[in-house]
Amino acid sequence: MEHFFELLRYSLGITDSFETNLSPEEWKNVFEAAHHQSIVGVLFCGVSQLKGEFAPPLNIAMQWTAEAEKIIGMNKAFNVRAKELTEFFAQHNHLTAILKGQANARLYPNPLSRQPGDIDIYVEGGKEKVLQMLYNLNLIKKGSYVAYHHVELAPQCDGITVEVHFRPSSGIHNIFGNKQIQKFLNNDIKNVELTNQGFNIPSVQFALVMQMAHILRHLFGAGVGLRQITDYYYLLKSSSTDDRQQISSLLDKFKLKSFAAALMWVLQHIFVMDNSLMLCPPNQQSGQIILEEISRNGNFGWYSDYFNDNFVKRQLKYRKKVFKLFKHFPKDIFWARLENYTFFFKTIPLRIRHRSISLKDVDL
Repeated sequence: MEHFFELLRYSLGITDSFETNLSPEEWKNVFEAAHHQSIVGVLFCGVSQLKGEFAPPLNIAMQWTAEAEKIIGMNKAFNVRAKELTEFFAQHNHLTAILKGQANARLYPNPLSRQPGDIDIYVEGGKEKVLQMLYNLNLIKKGSYVAYHHVELAPQCDGITVEVHFRPSSGIHNIFGNKQIQKFLNNDIKNVELTNQGFNIPSVQFALVMQMAHILRHLFGAGVGLRQITDYYYLLKSSSTDDRQQISSLLDKFKLKSFAAALMWVLQHIFVMDNSLMLCPPNQQSGQIILEEISRNGNFGWYSDYFNDNFVKRQLKYRKKVFKLFKHFPKDIFWARLENYTFFFKTIPLRIRHRSISLKDVDL
């Protein structure tokens, strides 16, 4: 992955050159990894500048160009939809904020290069009030699956998935840390800022806490990819010294200190991030474990074999992953497993109804 990271640094303007002569097979692997990590558009910013023997083969360059152009168009459409949602909910007297995605894209050297996934929009009012409004406006149907923190709107003709958050974050597994995180986020989400794109975004401090919790939760779930790690790098780059000092002082309270140390090492290793941007001293040992997970499984773990395996194999692989992570994050693993077991026993009636021990393919 080192050539991959070198190209990523060059594409983001962190380094001035990329003078590694890759073979056609190596370029194929880099292009595949870019797909797995959902950073095809970001890397194209660098690839498009390469000349001569340092450039990829023509067939790969043409594919890369076509996909990068598609990502530009997607970002424009996502920005328009985010603005429309902001205005729509404002008409119904609800404050909103775009979380992650398009809010993060604004921080990149080329905002249209970040590969979008869906739109996460926080809508104030609390769970019951927000859900009732969405039902009344026919944006969700009765019986729609409602997660701990969000509900997905009914599909629209533009094909953009929209998740409405009635809580700012899915939080973390540790119930004591999660309580403090949710309290902080609920207070800070009131401090939104209207962007030139026409949608509101939360404060940098909110984003630093919310997205660290998001990365942690996904790491102990299916997995996390470089897109989320790159987002966090730009959040730190956009933060002030006061922002970082404030969040640093809260890491213990939020039960995020050990994970933050690992994340800081990953950011330093990939992006050569300056020490002045760190929220705490980095931890190489735990950071390397996270980097291995990122490199192996790709964005949200979509490119691991996990999703194609049967229930038994998935459980065995997950336990192997848990065993490896336990050494570095014992408390986080304890709470994650407790939540998993609680969910399993709570959904036993559902498993009996569908005659399946696994709910992987069951519409909840």
